[in-house]
Amino acid sequence: MTPPVPVPGVRLPGAAALPAVPAPERSTDDRSPAAGRTASPLGLRLVALLLVVGAVGWRRGEYFSGALDPVVVAKAAVSLVALALALLLAQAVPRRPLGTGSLWWLGILLGSSAFGALTAGNLPAGGVVAVRVAVLAATTFFLLRAAPAVQVLTGVAWACGVVAAVASLTGISSFLDEGRLAGGIPAIDPNDLALLAGVAVVLLVWRLVQDDVSAPAVVAALFFLGVVWVTGSRTGLLMLVLAVLVMAAHIRRPRVGLVVAGLVLGAAGVVAVTVTGAITGFAARGGDGASTLDSRFIAWRASLTWAQSNWQEVFGGGLSVKIIRVQGQFWTTQPLDSSWVSLLVQAGILGVVTAAAWVLWVLRGVRRAPRPHRVFFLGLLVFLLGRSVLESGLFDATPAFLLFLAVSLLAEGGTRQRLHAEAGRAAAPGSVHGRRASRAG
Repeated sequence: MTPPVPVPGVRLPGAAALPAVPAPERSTDDRSPAAGRTASPLGLRLVALLLVVGAVGWRRGEYFSGALDPVVVAKAAVSLVALALALLLAQAVPRRPLGTGSLWWLGILLGSSAFGALTAGNLPAGGVVAVRVAVLAATTFFLLRAAPAVQVLTGVAWACGVVAAVASLTGISSFLDEGRLAGGIPAIDPNDLALLAGVAVVLLVWRLVQDDVSAPAVVAALFFLGVVWVTGSRTGLLMLVLAVLVMAAHIRRPRVGLVVAGLVLGAAGVVAVTVTGAITGFAARGGDGASTLDSRFIAWRASLTWAQSNWQEVFGGGLSVKIIRVQGQFWTTQPLDSSWVSLLVQAGILGVVTAAAWVLWVLRGVRRAPRPHRVFFLGLLVFLLGRSVLESGLFDATPAFLLFLAVSLLAEGGTRQRLHAEAGRAAAPGSVHGRRASRAG
């Protein structure tokens, strides 16, 4: 006869009861396999590419005035497809924590500009641009819900690099004819092309700081740095160098090979620009070094007296206002070459105050982010905010705004715990950084 099998928690005659074994609980920790599920890298990069393509300009020297044409419709279609795909990616994986404080700042900006456009009789054009900014913000929000922060930012930076590479290679004729490289396909302005290439450089330098760099990455960084140079964007190059220095200051134990290679490249670059006089030529840029800054001052002074009513002074005239009338010159209109001066005209005093408070709020959040994220955030912010003083587009439907909003959403308190969890997983023994840390230990 087969003896009875002891069962936990059941007392048999003449035997002591075995302790009951508790049933396994479902893990709800953020590091569980279910919570770690993320969007497909291919799908993420596809959405990021569509997002950047829909945000860049497709025509140089033309501004949206409210009229629909094939280019405007095509850009809107690309942006809406990116939004739909981002929403599908966010619904296909467990939702990741993401703060919403940045959306309140954006709502105030868009509301102020829309009301200003209404009072200025510019609602059709200003409203369309505000909707484009809202679509861009929603797509960014859903992407950050679907994948880790670093994956999204690197995906967007990768998309910027792809668009910059295609535009620069197809726009070589502009450099031969005009002396400044502009985009061919798409037809991007030289300063906007420098922005895309600069973002790619920031990404590659951040990988260098994280000790995750290879020879192809170094070659790519040099290529994009050359693109920034031949675009003639002096502000872009200056802010890019400053961003690189800020990120490089976070290198703790640089490898000997990296230090030697950096010194050799730096010495070779100094000798090259000194012998060829490239720095002088780049700063002068055909002799218009001081004239372009003077023209900016003319537009900035005109922006102080642009408002025709108290409503426009407080709320602006809408995000579609990109050109301002000037007096006392042989020209009558001029583009607004500053994100902050543009915002004063587009969203009024309320918009400028809101944007300034928003930037300070983002910087405060970046200081509290984990170190790997903080280095990347600082590099992007130094580059973007520095550019915004003399270049437009930081608070518009542009790649600059896309990156700024992504950093803002990730740096706020509602997302910070998630960043620490993601940084912990990246440093786990099975990850690339974890294996490096184990070898270093």
